[in-house]
Amino acid sequence: MKTFKIIGLLLSYPKEDMQIHVDELIETVSEEKLVPRAVERNLLEFMDKLANRNLLEIQEEYVATFDRSRGHSLYLFEHIHGESRDRGQAMVDLIGHYKSRGLELNVRELPDYLPMFLEFLSLCNPKEAQELLGEVVHIIAAVGAKLKAKGNDYHIVFKALASLTKAEINKDFVKQALAEDAARDDSFEALDKEWEDTPAFDGTGAVDCGTCPSAMPRPGVSPEISNVKH
Repeated sequence: MKTFKIIGLLLSYPKEDMQIHVDELIETVSEEKLVPRAVERNLLEFMDKLANRNLLEIQEEYVATFDRSRGHSLYLFEHIHGESRDRGQAMVDLIGHYKSRGLELNVRELPDYLPMFLEFLSLCNPKEAQELLGEVVHIIAAVGAKLKAKGNDYHIVFKALASLTKAEINKDFVKQALAEDAARDDSFEALDKEWEDTPAFDGTGAVDCGTCPSAMPRPGVSPEISNVKH
């Protein structure tokens, strides 16, 4: 089930360590055969390109993709609950799942961060991982569709991830997400105003989301390469 964690790595802030070990990661994905062959081919090509590109260029592309558009947010519940108190309760429930697998979060980590969720799924049995992924596959498919519409190669990673579950994708949800994204203003001015107008969670006291913005630095919360290789 290392494929889940590897996809999480691909969706984490790019590091030199990933580029150095990409051949081993490619080998692992190929050996596990969890991704359908046609989809796997595109994924492995994406990984190979990451290994051979300038790291700073990749990092800039990553930030532009995931930190400057809330429509591409890697925080799953943001696509459903926004910053409402419902998201706080959903994250409390998710933390319970993580603890049941011995996965502890530090104060910088939010449980609905997609790479963290994928690390958790890598610890589950295949059936459970597929089912849990199926519960959010409509979000994954929607983000992937938005990226594909913009010609962003990260859509390949989302397609590979969606292929890991047999759950049916809600096409109406994806269609609506695409329409909303087309109308979204992702200029710096609009993003600044959106963050200013977004209320913090209130009333639950369960999760401190004062650091929720997706622009929060991520280098310290990525799954570790060493835990994938061994």
